[in-house]
Amino acid sequence: MAKDNNWQINIKFFNGYVNAWFENSYPFFGNKNMSSSMVDINLIDPNVLTQGPGTADLTAGTQTGAVTTLITKILPIVTSTDKSFAFGGAELYEINATTVTNTGNFPYTITGAGTIVGQDLIYYKGKLLYSYLDGTTGKIGSYDLSSTFVVDYWAGVLGGTALGNNPHYMIQGGDDIIYITNGQYIATLDDTTAVAQGLAFWDDAQTVSLAWNNDKVIVAVNRPNVSGSNFNLSGIYTWDGITSWDSNPINVNGQIGALYTKNGVTFVWWKDSTQTGGYNLGFISGGQLENIRRFSGSLPNQNQVGEYNGHLMFVSSNKVYLWGARDKELPVKLFQYISGKHATIGAIGTPFGDLLVSSNLTTSYALSKGSGYSIGAKYSTIAFDVSDSEVLSSIDTIQVRTEALATGAKLDTTLKYNQAISTQALTQIAYVAGTKTRHKILTKTISDIEDFRLDLSWANGSATNPVKVRSILIKGKYNTYK
Repeated sequence: MAKDNNWQINIKFFNGYVNAWFENSYPFFGNKNMSSSMVDINLIDPNVLTQGPGTADLTAGTQTGAVTTLITKILPIVTSTDKSFAFGGAELYEINATTVTNTGNFPYTITGAGTIVGQDLIYYKGKLLYSYLDGTTGKIGSYDLSSTFVVDYWAGVLGGTALGNNPHYMIQGGDDIIYITNGQYIATLDDTTAVAQGLAFWDDAQTVSLAWNNDKVIVAVNRPNVSGSNFNLSGIYTWDGITSWDSNPINVNGQIGALYTKNGVTFVWWKDSTQTGGYNLGFISGGQLENIRRFSGSLPNQNQVGEYNGHLMFVSSNKVYLWGARDKELPVKLFQYISGKHATIGAIGTPFGDLLVSSNLTTSYALSKGSGYSIGAKYSTIAFDVSDSEVLSSIDTIQVRTEALATGAKLDTTLKYNQAISTQALTQIAYVAGTKTRHKILTKTISDIEDFRLDLSWANGSATNPVKVRSILIKGKYNTYK
């Protein structure tokens, strides 16, 4: 140990999850400004650590209003000023920034020969196209954005042969053609022609996601498409829309979930095993996948990825994560930003700028947007080792600096130490009259410390007045072990 027995840890400029945080709830590996665990934390502003947003239902955005199905697609753009659409089950919804339309044509109920399962939406040449399953048959309908719905636009107007019993995700290519996943095929559509088998893969393959980059379609293919498969022959292919795919696909030993192109870079979410933490976010670089971060939870589909506030966003389990940085001079970071109102998230989107999240639990449904501050927010630092075989430590000071607080703002703090066997509740940070921004949360020295972690909780705080942490200072000294 150093000759000076005093030590201090000053944490600022918080930087998201520590690598492989899911492997251990008490990790020592990582930088001091990283987290071992978090729920609903906002790190978009690099200066503060604070609560992520809570959720507020859009007007008529629940089952008591207009939303009676789990919405599985939110159109990511507006089709006119303050107007967009969402889709789920047999219901097509019209939405604006605050409201789900519950009058006139909307919600519009699709009827057919079998159970209707809404899948995707795309705005194309003045029309809204919607893909869905009618029983076991795939269909694409259209809406002229005025009054006319054509529930089988694909076959009835364009004369396309039937689509399969598969997910039908759609993108618009730079060549102004719509490309659609269709089981082992990529289907294509323009305003005059529909081709169900535009590009064919193997009988045991399934196309699961599409993107556009470098004037070509990027296709994610899982194979073999059988229950319980490890998808050990999956791959990412590029197609010019005319001939067969390029000769050098990217082989992926695992299951691919989604593709998304941002500023000329195609990002990929895939799973390489069934173990915790077997999920990956990466990007295509040349002829290979470059891994950015691993995460735990679940694999997003094409309707559960996008971008928000300069960050990539994606769904894992019932949580929305952000990755990136708003400025190229800032370090990129991964953090869990907002939770779904209910246990299952269907889709996310930002057609009006605010983040929209659909969710459900049995017969409860919601289309919500981020609003206020989550009182479910929690944050844990990494663990700090302050001992060796002959030395333990005592902690004398823990001071938290915040931005100025307002009425109701509260933050509970807890010290867990000696591999979390011991726990000490610390002084709550709470608003008092004045402009206090420095808070001493340790009232007496704690001795015989091998290691420790600091936990923060906003459970008793405010959904309108947050506690924004600017830095954490911890001071202690080494003591000879006896």
